[in-house]
Amino acid sequence: MGTERRHEIEAAIERHLRAAGEPVREAFLYERVSADGVDASPDDFVAVLVRLEVEGRVHMDPVHDEVRDPEPFAPRFWRIIE
Repeated sequence: MGTERRHEIEAAIERHLRAAGEPVREAFLYERVSADGVDASPDDFVAVLVRLEVEGRVHMDPVHDEVRDPEPFAPRFWRIIE
């Protein structure tokens, strides 16, 4: 994935997390970013989320319920770090 595309995905993720003001489920976040016209495969999207977490820009909260999201999405919620 190119740097420009990664930055586009990062910006869309952060925009949606800030707008939500609360943790957002991973699969739903992907749907919102895709609805904005951001072209990202599910695998690239998850890779960007993990990178943002490693950089300390977002935080993942595990979900402890029985909901099963399709691969590669895990039942996790993501939130922005202020």
